[in-house]
Amino acid sequence: MNPGLVQRQAALAAAALLATLGALALTGRGDEAAPAPIGPAPIRWESAVVGIVSASDANTWSCGATLDPGTIGIAHPTLPCGVDLVVAHNGTAIRTDVVARPPAATGGPEFELTRALADALGLEHGGTIQWRFAG
Repeated sequence: MNPGLVQRQAALAAAALLATLGALALTGRGDEAAPAPIGPAPIRWESAVVGIVSASDANTWSCGATLDPGTIGIAHPTLPCGVDLVVAHNGTAIRTDVVARPPAATGGPEFELTRALADALGLEHGGTIQWRFAG
């Protein structure tokens, strides 16, 4: 699923929820019990196919920092540089951020992981990960 689309859907859902809550507050009747407070939304993980970016490509796409072989990060064509994410694979979850912006491609992996991040997750040649926005 396209992360940009996910963000737009989340923003629209939040706007719809706020509009509904506002309408209910304006039309509330005094004879009803007050609604229970709304708790935090459950954490939602998304799946994504990932590749592993070469160090030379990552530096040409970088978000302003020099990337070295130890850099733990993600390259993504539409997410802004510095977006904070959590990625997971086989029970290992790592908090990271977008460190590079590759050109948009169709049919390829949704994310490119740096070699250090792929190694930390136990991915040798890419594969499928779970991800979510950190927060």
